Amino acid sequence: MHDVEVVLSRPLARFAGNTTKLVVRGDTFTGVLSEVYAQHPSLRRQVSDADGALLPFVNVYVGADNIRDLGPGEVPVPPCTTVLIMTAVAGG
Repeated sequence: MHDVEVVLSRPLARFAGNTTKLVVRGDTFTGVLSEVYAQHPSLRRQVSDADGALLPFVNVYVGADNIRDLGPGEVPVPPCTTVLIMTAVAGG
């Protein structure tokens, strides 16, 4: 396992003590997300549903790749990769 930088969008940061950057240990997306939830449990309801699936309006990037484009199964998070978790922004 290695350190992973997790960047939260400003709306999600309020559920993480108003911080937009976290460092957690992990080597898979599921492991990283579990560590984020362990540090900031109130983020879970903002990011995932009761079954642990990402909410439809939450976008997650592992490096430059959208997590939804990486296919089913466990997604590896290589060393020196940033994970970005953000809520979708609507406008008109």
